[in-house]
Amino acid sequence: MRIVDFSSEHSDAVLLLNARFVHWLSPLDAAALADVLDKADYARCAVDESGALLGTLIAYRSDVDYPDHWNLEWLRGRMCNFVYIDRIIISETTHGRGVARALYADLERFARSQGADALTCEVNTRPDNPRSHAFHLRSGFLAIGDRAYPDGRSAVRYYAKTLQPRATP
Repeated sequence: MRIVDFSSEHSDAVLLLNARFVHWLSPLDAAALADVLDKADYARCAVDESGALLGTLIAYRSDVDYPDHWNLEWLRGRMCNFVYIDRIIISETTHGRGVARALYADLERFARSQGADALTCEVNTRPDNPRSHAFHLRSGFLAIGDRAYPDGRSAVRYYAKTLQPRATP
C-alpha cells in the first residue's frame, strides 16, 4: 500500500465509494467533489500495488474559507488551530487492514508540519457507525460533543485528538 496525492484518476472511484457509504457521509457528485478538493489542505489516497484505490482522506485547516460548513463551524466555536477530517472513505474490502491507520498517520504528520494543535472529526451516531467510533477511540481521539442535524434524521459525535509537540533531541 502507498499513500499518494489525490488526482483526477481517483475521482470516479471516490464517488462510487461515497455513494456506497452515503448513509454516513454527505452526498457527493463530481462538481461537489471538485469544490471540496479545491478547499482541501490535505487530500490523499491509499492505493494498492496496481494503483487501485483503497481509501481516501480529505481534510481542512480550521481557518479554511468554508463559511457554510455546519460541522466545521461547530468545531470552530469550541477550538482553534486544528485540522478537520471532512471525509474518510475506505473500501469495504479493506476494512480492518490498516488503510485508515495509514491515512491517519500520514494526516497527523501533515498536521504537525502545519503547526496544528489537534485533529478533529465527527462520526455519525444516527445512523450509528460503531466501527468508526471504536477506531477513533483506539486512535487517541476523545469525544468532545454531540449534535443532531436540523432534519432530525441524523446526529453526530465530535472527536478531537490533541497533537502533542514532538520531543526534540
